Amino acid sequence: MIDAAGFALIAVVSLCFGLIVSFQIAHIHYCRMLITLARRSVASGSLAPIFAELERLTGSL
Repeated sequence: MIDAAGFALIAVVSLCFGLIVSFQIAHIHYCRMLITLARRSVASGSLAPIFAELERLTGSL
């Protein structure tokens, strides 16, 4: 049987691992969005895609 200290240690490690993984997933998603915006900006030759995305996310520029 597992004691309380071991259970608490496993719970803390699991929580920290979950937080690290969630931050990594959010970071990957953010970087992919930035890469997409950069590609669209280079393809169009202007900053319009970036401004359109900012307006979509915030509601106003």
